[in-house]
Amino acid sequence: MSKKFSKEPLRGFKDFYPVNLRKINWIIETIRDIAELYCYEEYEGPLLEPIEIYAAKSSEELVNEQSFFVEKKPGERLILRPEITPTLARMVAKRSQELKKPIRWFSIPTCYRYERPQKGRRREFKQVNFDILGEDSLYAELEIFKISIEILTSFGATAKQFQVYYNSRRFIDAISKYLLNIPENKMPLIYKVLDKSDKMDESEFEKYVIDSFQNEIVVQGILKLKEAKNLEDLLKKFEKIPKEFYNSKGYNEIIQLGKLIKEAGISDYCSFTPSIVRGLDYYTGVVYEVFDTGKENIRAIFGGGRYDDLLSLFSDELVSGIGFGMGVLMLSLFLKTYKLIPEIVSEKDYGDTIYIASINEEVANYAIQIADLIREEEIPCIIDYRFKSLKSQLSKASELGIFITLILGPQEMEQNQVVIKNMISNEQKTVEYEDIIDEIYKIFDELEDSYDF
Repeated sequence: MSKKFSKEPLRGFKDFYPVNLRKINWIIETIRDIAELYCYEEYEGPLLEPIEIYAAKSSEELVNEQSFFVEKKPGERLILRPEITPTLARMVAKRSQELKKPIRWFSIPTCYRYERPQKGRRREFKQVNFDILGEDSLYAELEIFKISIEILTSFGATAKQFQVYYNSRRFIDAISKYLLNIPENKMPLIYKVLDKSDKMDESEFEKYVIDSFQNEIVVQGILKLKEAKNLEDLLKKFEKIPKEFYNSKGYNEIIQLGKLIKEAGISDYCSFTPSIVRGLDYYTGVVYEVFDTGKENIRAIFGGGRYDDLLSLFSDELVSGIGFGMGVLMLSLFLKTYKLIPEIVSEKDYGDTIYIASINEEVANYAIQIADLIREEEIPCIIDYRFKSLKSQLSKASELGIFITLILGPQEMEQNQVVIKNMISNEQKTVEYEDIIDEIYKIFDELEDSYDF
């Protein structure tokens, strides 16, 4: 007996059967509708990229510990994209002079990360990405926030179920420079430590901070950033704040963004949170994470931020951008938590489908001819090739929720006719070949008057 292979996919990967894929596609199409409303154009890039473009700007952990590599020949290491932002930067840099600014693009790529599979995380995943490049004002941040919020509210989520927690790396820079006297070369460590703040319990995080800095002023400053609930609460924790801090770009960025959020009427959804920094090295300004705030699943759903010099990997031109990446799986878990995916989504809708029941194989070619005629009208059509009893075929059509069935036998084929049956009223009649389409539309119109389908 030959060897039988496992029926299971690789660890961290998943098979998507039609019932599962319908839910995923429903989520994605809802997001595409929002992209259309905000005039974002879709792009796609290659699955493989040179490892260098990720190593230069992404985190060490992402490149060295969480990536899949392909090494076809010595010295050439390619990476299965763990995210798509570096690809976006490369594509924009290549045609920057001909692209009109600001550039509004979105993508829904498949990405790969070699990390421990857990709830909401797989090694292969779909990720929704929205980016706006070439817009330096905070209105770009506001637009990205609004898109993030609209995606969730379009599914029925409320401000009680999620929050946009935002901060600015420039604000953290100002805190570090003017209040904690941290040298500039230590800033990457500040980001790294703060990024761990919601991934550890309190005592574990405190030990991690002490081991990282071994400086009481810095340690206490970081703990203040973690514990503060808002800007006012944070500043109260520091005794002396120099004027230079209030004049800094980071502080004023947070103040101005807060005003824009209030004026746009989205304050209920947004909260300044000084511990948010994001883990990727290319972020330079405003960063944010959208959190599920319910008791069942308090965790980040997705996040993003401003990157000012990512294009410098490929060009001397300075083009700033801001965007976010959202895992479709994590979003679907959020929606399931609050029962925001209608049950009907998982069911295939055959309400606009025509079912052709053939009495025997003798009429198969005639059935195919009629199906082609129907599909030319862009009406879905199924042919039953089993040629079982008419009762069995009509029963199958009824199980699928079919509204119109065509019945074909040798007599109908000889006379170039079909029997058309309204599955709702059970009425049927014989019509000529040339009248099939008109009769289908007539029944659809009648059904539409009496049924919402």
